[in-house]
Amino acid sequence: REEGREEGREEGREEGREEGREQGREQGIHQTAKNLRDTGISMDIISASTGLTAEEIQKL
Repeated sequence: REEGREEGREEGREEGREEGREQGREQGIHQTAKNLRDTGISMDIISASTGLTAEEIQKL
């Protein structure tokens, strides 16, 4: 019984770590897109490079 609880806790921790990594990746993509936009790179190039839509890039 305790083994099952520990297993569940470990699965929860791993899910939390994965969510954190994903959020970090998204933040990095957004920061890169913002930097590119601020240096005058075209929206088409930024969108193709990051996978973000022009609308998402404009909101940054």
